[in-house]
Amino acid sequence: MEEKQPWITCYLTDILISYIKEHFAEHRGLDYPALFKAVEGFETPSDPEAFLRDVNNWVPLAVLRDLELQCEKISGNKEIAYHAAKAYFTPGKRQLPSLFEIVVQVLNDVRSVLSFANIWGSSQTNYLKLQSFEKEGSGTELYILSQFGHNAGPAIGAINLVRGFCEGFPRLYPFIDETLCVEEISQLRVEGIAREFPDYVVKTQGNHLSIYQRSSQQPIVEAVKAPLTSESVPLSREFMLYTPDAVVVPQREGRIEVLTNRVQKDSQNQPDAVFAYQIVKPGVLTLGPLSYSFQEGQIYNAPYSRFRFEWKEKAKDQKEVAIETIRREVSQLLFEHLKQMQQAEIRMVQFNIEKRRLTLENIRLKQEIEREYSFAGIVGQSEKMQNLFGLVRSSAETDVTVLIQGETGTGKELIARAVHYNSPRKAKRVVAINCGALSETLLESELFGHEKGAFTGATTQRKGIFEVADGGTLFLDEIGEISPSTQVKLLRVLQEGELQRVGGSETIKVDVRIVAATNQNLAELVTKGRVRQDLFYRLNVFLITVPPLRERVEDIPLLVGHFVEKGKQKLQREISSVSPQAMAILLAHPWPGNVRELENVIQRAMVVCKGEMLDVQDLPSEIRGDVSEAKPQPTDLKGIARESSELIEKRAIVDALEKTAGNVTQAAKALGISRATLQNKMKAYGLRGPKE
Repeated sequence: MEEKQPWITCYLTDILISYIKEHFAEHRGLDYPALFKAVEGFETPSDPEAFLRDVNNWVPLAVLRDLELQCEKISGNKEIAYHAAKAYFTPGKRQLPSLFEIVVQVLNDVRSVLSFANIWGSSQTNYLKLQSFEKEGSGTELYILSQFGHNAGPAIGAINLVRGFCEGFPRLYPFIDETLCVEEISQLRVEGIAREFPDYVVKTQGNHLSIYQRSSQQPIVEAVKAPLTSESVPLSREFMLYTPDAVVVPQREGRIEVLTNRVQKDSQNQPDAVFAYQIVKPGVLTLGPLSYSFQEGQIYNAPYSRFRFEWKEKAKDQKEVAIETIRREVSQLLFEHLKQMQQAEIRMVQFNIEKRRLTLENIRLKQEIEREYSFAGIVGQSEKMQNLFGLVRSSAETDVTVLIQGETGTGKELIARAVHYNSPRKAKRVVAINCGALSETLLESELFGHEKGAFTGATTQRKGIFEVADGGTLFLDEIGEISPSTQVKLLRVLQEGELQRVGGSETIKVDVRIVAATNQNLAELVTKGRVRQDLFYRLNVFLITVPPLRERVEDIPLLVGHFVEKGKQKLQREISSVSPQAMAILLAHPWPGNVRELENVIQRAMVVCKGEMLDVQDLPSEIRGDVSEAKPQPTDLKGIARESSELIEKRAIVDALEKTAGNVTQAAKALGISRATLQNKMKAYGLRGPKE
């Protein structure tokens, strides 16, 4: 359970549910599943009503708050929580827990009853403090302080629940006849109350606060911030011993300094004065049948609430038992039991919620990885990329070995992961290894694992990535760099699905889908004797060729936009666009490093960019070439349009040359221009036919 997360026991939800079912049975009922929908990390129980009525369960405070709102809507009464809590503890209405039975029989003093009420009430949450005190000579008046933790600011329903509990709980005891609990100062915030009534708005000016109806200029309620007086009162032995978490910590001689509902006339000489809002103009807020009344003189926004508790006792029978000693012993044992019970239950809830949080986090991360490496993570709308996506889908549907060929930086690993995350193996791991980055001995150990003592430094047994990827996909990058001896072992795994660790004799079965990649021509490497022919045939089952960036120039604007958005998050830079001149240069560059080079260029340009638009001067000099010096950048619409038309013309020429396999005569005919004109334009744009 997170420290900031407030929790309650289902005793409190059962209080409300019991009252609604008893007094509003004709209503369509509570929407139990809806109570859990907004609670992150808490799974909706299979039977939400039964769960919320089991007093041994714990739920986040948000569930109780939403339940209070539902109950208010059903009853049409903003004080439903007060009535429910008071009625819940009606003597003889329901079977009490065994501890309650003992306490009801033993305790016969109001002060002890309130001490027990404080202990029990505070043990139902991890954020509420309750404390009682008695003023000298007050007779049949005691006082209760309640304080909600900073992580669980009180709502109207919460305060009403406390007030109803303070009146209802003592009535369990046969010697108490009538009770009354009056709130003298309130921890409720005026702003929080207004939020429960959407038609009203709070405005503050200096020390003055007003509540207006949104459609009116006249204040409904007015309040003034004022300093509160305090009084020093002694704590009796019961209140000193049995208060688990004090709202006001006793000072020397067992006295506490508590706030009153009286306002100081002069606070200039009181630097430590506590300020709160006092209502100077009373009024009523309404929302349909619901209403809340501000009474003149009421105190709000105090650091805690103070209740005056009044009661009437029935005549007591004289007991021969030394009840005082028994009462104190039982109270002390009860307090210790409740404290241990609360701590144990909170630890259990903490364990369950942490387990649920980790499960959800794991699911979220898996979903993010799937989005990143599915087709959504590969940018491209060109015809060649659409054809590539078709091949990826086809290969993903089966379990065949895939060989990906492409120049450096074209995104071969992205394609490999797209194959995995669109295949039936996506729930399992995908493991990648660069075969060209490791020595022969180290590569074998990484691929197949090793036994303890297999070589110097092999102090423990270690699984290879074939075993780690069992059930999933293994991506072998730079497959053409594998040595002949390692090729033999790899071939065995591909053929038989089994391997032996380095230095071991045990045969280990593995089920792994192989996706290999290379930036070389494996067929030529076979001719040169660098790659075994049988291994080549095993790898070259389903060939996917990734086109270089220069062959899909129309994807460059999409890629640039993608990398700008990605860089905005990583570099915390607010770049909104790329100038047409800069885009023209990016489109004209041959990109020998392909997509990886383009990403690095955009990232570097975002670092040096001083404005909100990437421009020519932000691009590296090797990308700009002489463009920025040879031709001034157009600043008017006519110049930009001319440059854009040149770019379109260049694209048309490139497409025509590709479609005619570099035949200039046929390309010129397709474009509707002469061969000489086409050659001049090719020279101007620095283009060559593919066959040249």
